[in-house]
Amino acid sequence: MNLVARLGVVLNALAAVAFGALRLLAEAPPLRAVAWPGAVGLAAAYAVPAALATVALRGRRPAALLAAGLLGLPLAFSAMSGVSLVLLVPAACYLAGYATWAPRPRLGAAAAAGIAVAAAVGIVPLVLLVGSLGGARGYCYSWTEGLAGRRTYTQARPDGGNGLEEGAGSEPLRPGQRAAGSGCTSDLVRPGQAALAVATAAAAVAVSLRLPRAPRANSGRLAV
Repeated sequence: MNLVARLGVVLNALAAVAFGALRLLAEAPPLRAVAWPGAVGLAAAYAVPAALATVALRGRRPAALLAAGLLGLPLAFSAMSGVSLVLLVPAACYLAGYATWAPRPRLGAAAAAGIAVAAAVGIVPLVLLVGSLGGARGYCYSWTEGLAGRRTYTQARPDGGNGLEEGAGSEPLRPGQRAAGSGCTSDLVRPGQAALAVATAAAAVAVSLRLPRAPRANSGRLAV
């Protein structure tokens, strides 16, 4: 079995889940109830290389492993914060796993085209999610902080043009309150957009299932 590629799958999957969780936790508590579809979509987008690598390992399709490595490279440079650079490690694992796969069928024109399509389709989910941010419809909430320092939030509600601007603001204090404020954001992914991103990720995996299989090694196992 290809232990290097399997290590890449584990690291990639953990990173994808972490990115989705961080996206969700970065929102104010009342916004998390409407932000979770975007978090799921983001995790799915970053997990596509791991899914392609899984197809390669379980289905003896080394071309899918090459597609995973090629897709992982641009995904590693997708976050302006630089946190996505950790994906360089699993991408390198995938490419190393492909290079050491034996026996490996010759990479023909059809397989090369399939790799290109799988990688191209695999980048679409992240593009869809990024493009959906900053929409016209946002969500707003308000909060109060008691004298004991405990903060209470109202439920997030769609911004119906009530004049609140994106960001955070202050509000007049009432008796028993130490602070109060409100906030709005339009950087949320709608459920339909997140579902489309997940479906596109699944399409990339479906393309990888059409890539050629490698012959079995003489020992019945894949080379490390």
